[in-house]
Amino acid sequence: MLKKILFSFITSLLFISIVFAQPVFASGATIGPSPNSGSYGKSFTVNMVIDGNGEKFNAAEAAVDVSSNLKIQNLTLGDCNFSFLRTPSIENPSFAGIIISTYSTRCIAYTLTLAPVQKSAATITLSKGSIKRYGDAHEILSSTMNGTYTLTGVVKDVLETDTKNTSQNGLYTLSLKIVSANAPVQNAIITLNAVSKQNNRQGITDNSGTASFANLKSGIYDAIIKHDNNKVGETIVNVSGANHILSLTINLDTQKNNPLMKGGGSFLASLTTNPLLLLGVLVIGIILGISIAILIIKLYGKKK
Repeated sequence: MLKKILFSFITSLLFISIVFAQPVFASGATIGPSPNSGSYGKSFTVNMVIDGNGEKFNAAEAAVDVSSNLKIQNLTLGDCNFSFLRTPSIENPSFAGIIISTYSTRCIAYTLTLAPVQKSAATITLSKGSIKRYGDAHEILSSTMNGTYTLTGVVKDVLETDTKNTSQNGLYTLSLKIVSANAPVQNAIITLNAVSKQNNRQGITDNSGTASFANLKSGIYDAIIKHDNNKVGETIVNVSGANHILSLTINLDTQKNNPLMKGGGSFLASLTTNPLLLLGVLVIGIILGISIAILIIKLYGKKK
């Protein structure tokens, strides 16, 4: 079995080199904030939209920088239902995600709630963007769009939304807030299953719908959400990077079309029955990052 897994992995690497050596087929695919301009004197929301312009895609990424005169009060995951290789958070909204076994043509990666803290021009700047076409992993990104905003007022006494780092040095703090119908979901059980099968954790959301996990080791975690004994959500988060605090909101209203929710199982159960997918996940971010992930998810999708 091990020889078969290694052979499949090597074959995958060779296939990647062939795919990414082929010419890039440009399209009108874009990543950018919506709205991308406006005048605001109080808190406002911006959607990070990935638009394939009719093309199917199953992976995207971008480095996202918000100017210092805007405070990110909340980051709520959207309807792309990404499994994240780079998890966006209030502390850093940059992201890299893959859609397991299916695709989208247009979706919202996340929604930012922003508060002006200084009267001036503000920006949301994107760089290092990528959108991979479903089926052959070709790059289809045409352009990234930035946001430019005029801040006419200041939100005083902005509530402290930053998660406190309660972890030991070198470990991570992850805060997950669960909402539905714009209201916090209390007493939801969140189970964090590590791909490494170590450091699995469980927490219950409080009155604000939030559960925090301290002293997490870096790695990929399968977050499963249950409420009233029913599975109501699931997402894959990559706990890593220089910032050791990650805080984000999961909106259960976007989980209806989540491919991880289909069949009632879990992502880790899929790994158990698909060793090639397991091997690929373990090397994500170490060898080829998003490229290997896209290929493995594509192969996994075809096998389902």
